[in-house]
This record gives sequence, structure tokens and C-alpha cells, in this order.
Amino acid sequence: MTLTIRQVPAEEAASLLPLLRQGQDFHAARQPRVFRTDHDDASYTVFLEEWLAGEGVVALAAMSATGEMLGCAVFEIEEIPAKPLLKPRRNGLLKHIVVDENCRGAGIGSRLVAEVKARLRDAGIDRLRAHHYAFNEASAAMLRKAGLVPHLVTVEGDT
Repeated sequence: MTLTIRQVPAEEAASLLPLLRQGQDFHAARQPRVFRTDHDDASYTVFLEEWLAGEGVVALAAMSATGEMLGCAVFEIEEIPAKPLLKPRRNGLLKHIVVDENCRGAGIGSRLVAEVKARLRDAGIDRLRAHHYAFNEASAAMLRKAGLVPHLVTVEGDT
């Protein structure tokens, strides 16, 4: 499959909505206490435009040869200051990655992660972090394949 990856500027944030809605619906079905589904496209677009206009925030889209968006990823550059017990560091943080449900398993997510890593290396950043929910086995497998392994485990439960 011929695939190109391009950066999505903030003013084109609305083009990400169909994919990000797929991701949101997937998560909301499994964690309805956490994830919202009540936003309309206009408010979601405003949120995305403001976020993507932020310093160090980058959205990438995987495009088919016919111009169809097959996947997207959003990452940020984290500037973590020194603390009494921790050294300062700069990391990339993969905030979102979604592949169209009809295209999953074709390596599109892996290509997006590889592009995120390449852009971070070009910026002098040698660490990429990501979070995923434990139920999301596909994300866990894709991230593991990309060399991201559990580092800090967070647990939670009802009170």
C-alpha cells in the first residue's frame, strides 16, 4: 500500500475528526465513566484547533495514494524540569494514535510511530513515551513492536 505521512496544521484540525471519533467511541465503549461522546463536531474542532496550535504539538496523518486519511497521530514535546529526585529531560509524548477501523493490521500505526520517532530524533529528543489503557491490546502490541515497553505502571480502582 502506497502511503504518505504529512503534518496536519491546526487550521485543518477538522480533517482529523472522523478518525479521532473512532478512537473516542472505542474508548468510551470500554470506559464510559471516563470518556465523553456528547461533544458536537464544532466544539471538538475548536478543541483540536487550539490544541494543535500549541507549542510543541504535532499532528500527523497517514494518507492513501487517493488522498484518503487512513490514520493519524498526535504527539507533544514534554519539557520536564529537574526535581529534587529527578533529572530534567525532554521527551516526546504520543497522545493519540488512531488507524481507520477498515485499515487496521496493515502497518499504518507502525508507520506513524516510526515517523513520530524520526521527527523527535531530528529535534534532538531520544525518548518517546505513550499511554494506553490496559484493555487496548492492539495499541499495546503496536507500541511494543515499536520498542516502547512498560516503564511506569499506574493502577486504579473504585473507592
